Amino acid sequence: MTRILMVLGIVGGALLALIVIAMIGLTLFFDPNDYKAEISAAVEQATGRQLSLEGELELDIFPRLRIAIGAAELANAAGFGDEPFASIESAGLAVDLLPLLSGRIAIAEARLEGLVLNLVRNDQGQNNWQDLGGAAASEPASPSAEDATSGANQELDVRAIVIARSEINWSDALAGSQWQLGDFNLEAVGFGPGAAFPLSLDFSLTGDDVEVAVTASMEATLGLADNRYRLEDLEIEIVGAGSAWPGGQGEVSLSFESFEADLQAETLNLEELTLEMLGLTVTGTLAGRQLYSDLTLTGEVQLQDFDPQALLKTLDVELETADPDVLRRASISATLAYDANRMMLENVELALDDSQLSGQLGLVGDRFRFDLSIDSINIDRYLPPASAEAAEEDGSLDEVDLPLEVLRTLSAAGQLTIGAAQFAGLTLSDVEVSFSADGGLVSLEPSASLYDGTYEGNITIRVTGDTANLSIEQRLTGIDALPLGQDLMDAEMVSGAVNANLNLSATGSNLGEIRRQLDGDVTFALTDGALEGLDMWYELRRARALIDGAPSPAQDGPVRTPFSEVSASGVLEAGVLTNRDLRADLGFMTVTGSGTANFVTGAINFDLIAQFVDGPILQSDPQMADLAGDELPLIISGTLSSPSVLPDFGAMIRAEVEEAIEERIEEEREGLEERLRDRLRGIFDR
Repeated sequence: MTRILMVLGIVGGALLALIVIAMIGLTLFFDPNDYKAEISAAVEQATGRQLSLEGELELDIFPRLRIAIGAAELANAAGFGDEPFASIESAGLAVDLLPLLSGRIAIAEARLEGLVLNLVRNDQGQNNWQDLGGAAASEPASPSAEDATSGANQELDVRAIVIARSEINWSDALAGSQWQLGDFNLEAVGFGPGAAFPLSLDFSLTGDDVEVAVTASMEATLGLADNRYRLEDLEIEIVGAGSAWPGGQGEVSLSFESFEADLQAETLNLEELTLEMLGLTVTGTLAGRQLYSDLTLTGEVQLQDFDPQALLKTLDVELETADPDVLRRASISATLAYDANRMMLENVELALDDSQLSGQLGLVGDRFRFDLSIDSINIDRYLPPASAEAAEEDGSLDEVDLPLEVLRTLSAAGQLTIGAAQFAGLTLSDVEVSFSADGGLVSLEPSASLYDGTYEGNITIRVTGDTANLSIEQRLTGIDALPLGQDLMDAEMVSGAVNANLNLSATGSNLGEIRRQLDGDVTFALTDGALEGLDMWYELRRARALIDGAPSPAQDGPVRTPFSEVSASGVLEAGVLTNRDLRADLGFMTVTGSGTANFVTGAINFDLIAQFVDGPILQSDPQMADLAGDELPLIISGTLSSPSVLPDFGAMIRAEVEEAIEERIEEEREGLEERLRDRLRGIFDR
């Protein structure tokens, strides 16, 4: 047995010696540069492009297998100019020989220097690399779990991979853009199966309006045999400048603790992600399952406290608000949930100044859904400051177009609730807004508690062609008019309980058209209230005393005019409300009449008749008691924001003239009858 092993050892050693001698001889007597022409011809036959090998070709076999190439160029496709498609300064690959005998690949070094790759798409949409693949390739199949787990079982050991001073140029005539990935450098040292190794890279990215410099470093682990890959301690620094860079210039920092992908188990995990840019800090995690069969992603993201005003200033955005102290503090946190049927942000928590928002929102299928809740918010603080000049511009609303295309294609449903809100000076609570949109039909159903009463509405928009049909139903029930007037007009003019119904419609493409074409019905009632700040009963008594030359009566009690009810209904047409049944019961007087209110110009014009009603109030003053049944014409004119109420002196004069004429006619008639009787008596006395 010993003799046999000795013989085998001698034979093996002899064979190994022969192989080494053959390799040495090959390197001594074989020059790859002698075959440049054949290599170029073979490439041209295969690709239709000329390969220029300007540099030296090198081939070493012992002690390692090494091949190297100097400067080389591959010509561009026909019709794409004389600039080469690709060129390199040098490239080389060295592989240790002895490990190959045991089935292991040990790469001593893989190096590429000075690569320049010029990618072009012309204005016809054709590119300069599509011919390299020969016949059009079929669409690649989606990766499967079996594909992912079929990674090479061959052990791989790499001491160094180096890419230096390389660039990729992209010119797109169809899109009118140009980009350059320049000065690309990558270095990976000492990695093998399951071993962590340092990986670093840096490059620049330049476009028409932006220039970015990127540097990155990390620890990487590649498990080719079991398809497990891990990156740790990633650090990326990005410095950008240009008009397309947010804020004109700035830095971005991205890091994470670890990223692991197990392609055999179809999982990935990203831990402790941190992104810093524009004064913002975003942190988060991400986990993925069933990467190929049925992808699901879950994660958490948090945008830490930041100053929105400072962010807007950095982005050179001017946003003027009614309250300059808003948009000073904000933060956001949420949970990401993604699968084949949905992409949602759940457990959303947003803090904005003094307000807190919570809930969820996202896509379910192709439909946007949301369920959000706000504890309290003063919306007026975030609106633009009031501008008298803008309010007086006739065409300002005409310039506000409805987003018809968005409304036509929007598919959404959801609900918003607000505990307390202030909007347009009004204070609301228990606000609920239901929203739905589908196929150009948009529905909004708001409701709220409002000044001890309730508000309910239904607003529907149906997009048809280039216009939108708008219908509005609004209901106010039991609203306390006194605080309503205080907040809405900064005046305590009227008290009582307001009940109102509006049923309106309009068609148009912008807000100006909508306002001018408003049509519909309006009903209004104000019960058990008073006209505050004016004692009409006292003013009428004082006027009567002045006419009669009597002393003015003393005023007692609050300065107000109580009424049991004020009611009206009307028809709105082209923005003008026409009323024919206004009625007010003041106890000592009833007021009836009709008129118009123009919601386009704001003008109002009402003709009213005030009639004194006999009763306890009128009879309480002997000077007023004889006015029972008398009428007093009134005119309401001016604008909705500044009305004027005056007696209709013209009507009063006409009534007095008509009465005087009637009295004169009556006197003339009586005199004529008397003269006629006298003559008749004279005739019969004969």
